Amino acid sequence: MIATSSSEFLNEFTIYADKAADEGETIFVQRANDKNLIVMSMDAYNEIQKKLYEKQK
Repeated sequence: MIATSSSEFLNEFTIYADKAADEGETIFVQRANDKNLIVMSMDAYNEIQKKLYEKQK
């Protein structure tokens, strides 16, 4: 997992997006007022959703 500030994330968006999409990294973006967020690849997101769905069965 990589942690970065929102300003750094915006300045280097393509680099972080490629790390998430191509390398499977999860990006933790620190924002003001605890409005933090996580950026991950669609594949990683879908895998989490699949596991949650299977667990609910």
